[in-house]
Amino acid sequence: MTNVSRALVVSVLAVSLAGAFGCAKPKIKLQVSKDKVQQGEDVRVSWTAENAKDVTLNGQLVDRKSGAKVFTPDNNTTYVAVARRGKKEARDSKDVEVSARALRPSIRISADQDAIQQGQSTTLRWTSNNADTVTINDLGTVPNSGSRVVSPSQSITYTATATGRGGTDSASTRVSVTTDRGPSGDVTSERPRTTVNAAIATVFGQRVQAVFFDYNQAELRAEAKDTLRRAAEWLTQAPNRSIVFRIEGNCDPRGTEEYNIGLGERRAQAAREFLVSLGVEVSRMQTVSYGEERATGTSEGSPDIRPSWAYDRRDGFVYISGGTPPRSPEPLVLVFESR
Repeated sequence: MTNVSRALVVSVLAVSLAGAFGCAKPKIKLQVSKDKVQQGEDVRVSWTAENAKDVTLNGQLVDRKSGAKVFTPDNNTTYVAVARRGKKEARDSKDVEVSARALRPSIRISADQDAIQQGQSTTLRWTSNNADTVTINDLGTVPNSGSRVVSPSQSITYTATATGRGGTDSASTRVSVTTDRGPSGDVTSERPRTTVNAAIATVFGQRVQAVFFDYNQAELRAEAKDTLRRAAEWLTQAPNRSIVFRIEGNCDPRGTEEYNIGLGERRAQAAREFLVSLGVEVSRMQTVSYGEERATGTSEGSPDIRPSWAYDRRDGFVYISGGTPPRSPEPLVLVFESR
């Protein structure tokens, strides 16, 4: 074979090999770090390609051999990688399912009385939202919202922790416990007594009357505002300005215990805020929610009818202390002159 023939054969083989290589089909492989995430979580999307002149990921040009990108999808997303060479292409795709992020739990806790004498009791009250479990130190696992009577022997901080899919939240309330000591310094069994003036309490009940709410509402009705205006007029009179009282929010038995605790609290707060706007000092008012705990109704009726659901949906007012007792009329003294 002549040199010219050999050169021709080599050229033909080279062209054939180049053509064979140029016609090789591209390949692409796609991977995702997670196929199920919550909103706000990142996903790492990586790819490797062979025999590709260009590579796109969801329509955007990327490195033609290999690489990775990080995405934060808000909704279910399909990632598609395409490798092309001439008219030939290869595809690969991966689906990522995105779920709504769980809401973070929240919790509140309070004590009806944060200072008591040793041997006395107080009531803890707590409400939570978006919680799977609630725990309180010294009490263990408790309902998501509720109340519990406690009688600690010494000062203690009660910490409530709400745990859910969205994380945890904690809140605390401290109950101070004191003891009486006699002249010798020894602890005595005698407890201080709170003197409730029956006469003031009776007049308070006549002057500060319950107000009622529409179903599933915490806004004060027009007649409720009129009732509170009359109460504020009496509470702001000089003899009554030291009266301390409690506003108790109540609900009918429909709805969950957790929801009704919150609704009762909003009702008590609505009355307190309205009384404050009328000049009653906020320091004179305590609030508490009983939710459906005291509900007695079994059907709808009038607030004047007990039991009824309409009667259950109320703010009650309870005298605690203070005020000037009404003066008793002076005895009539008859004077007789002797002649």
